[in-house]
Amino acid sequence: MNVLSTGMGWIDIQYGGLNRYFADYANAMKEHGHSELGFIVAPKGSRLTTDLNIRNVTHDREANHYLPRMRLVKKHTHQAVKSFQPDVFNPHFAFYTTMITRRVIPPHVPIITHFHGPWAMETEVQQTSGATNSIRETKFWLKKQVEQLTYRRSDSFIVLSEYFRDILTGTYGIEDSKIHIIPGAVDHNRFRPHPHREELRSQLGLSPGQPVLFCIRRLVRRMGIDRLIHAMADVIRIHPDVQLFIGGDGPMRAEYEELIQQLGLSANVKLLGRISNEELVQYYQAADISVVPTLTLEGFGLITVESLACGTPVLGTPYGGTKEILRGISDDLMFEDGSSEAISKKIIDALNNDSFLPSREACREHVLNRYTWSRVAESVTEVFAEEVNKRKVFRR
Repeated sequence: MNVLSTGMGWIDIQYGGLNRYFADYANAMKEHGHSELGFIVAPKGSRLTTDLNIRNVTHDREANHYLPRMRLVKKHTHQAVKSFQPDVFNPHFAFYTTMITRRVIPPHVPIITHFHGPWAMETEVQQTSGATNSIRETKFWLKKQVEQLTYRRSDSFIVLSEYFRDILTGTYGIEDSKIHIIPGAVDHNRFRPHPHREELRSQLGLSPGQPVLFCIRRLVRRMGIDRLIHAMADVIRIHPDVQLFIGGDGPMRAEYEELIQQLGLSANVKLLGRISNEELVQYYQAADISVVPTLTLEGFGLITVESLACGTPVLGTPYGGTKEILRGISDDLMFEDGSSEAISKKIIDALNNDSFLPSREACREHVLNRYTWSRVAESVTEVFAEEVNKRKVFRR
């Protein structure tokens, strides 16, 4: 099939779960035999280092605000409908496709939306400034209306978890029958155990036998990083040589750096900032445990699957997609809740006696059995074929 997709940004330029998914998804669909054309938004002049048919709609102009980005996505989509003649229109970020109406997409072409998260809700919980309640409520309402413009036009939806299905039905009023749950996946050739793990740990400056924790998150409040930092104050009392690396950047970084200083954790907790894809894999491989302290809106839990693919067990909060992944291995891998006390207790238990942690082989096997891109491409293709068949009556 000819699949026309729209994403948000490009992974080599703007790190994030949606961008990672979109890039790997495009590659998987190509390998499955589809002809894929995708549009994303990146800073002017950005080079996309890929052999995939992905184009930056803002490559030759500045588009620093949402409205010009939306117009450019609409313009390129309209042109692609004529030149590419898609069988399916597959948006991945509702906001950029708000202006793409049924007048743009032919009636015989199904609109199948990948729902990667509630944009309005995410921006609401990440608020760090002192906006009044009325302003925040107005912004939330407006963003939600923008999302729903796209969702009303969609023939069906693909979500990565039961959790996001429930948000689509409960918050946006989407019929359950329109929603298909297809969990995400990981590039298991890139994310894999290191053949010489002790050498890698030595290169990272780690002592033999030193316990290492790793967390990769955008530094925003909903990710629970402050809870994890507070938990480390308890952990180092029992395990003074433990090292926690936190990768990622965001608006809360200065506050978290100050918190680390205040708690006297500078020797044990290090904020790495944004790290490359290669460094990300290395930290997963070197760590004894990955930690996912997210408090809300964890739609899939890509980092959980990435870590498991590298053979590193994960401890996480019992919420959203993280819960759905970890319960397939063991409920013992989940904190009782998202409090710093629950996080520290589980980490200390794991470092004292790791008998409840799965082996590195079992971690990877769990991923290979459930979270591969070939499985995703096959399942998505079935959804596409079903929806194309439903709309063939509109074909002239």
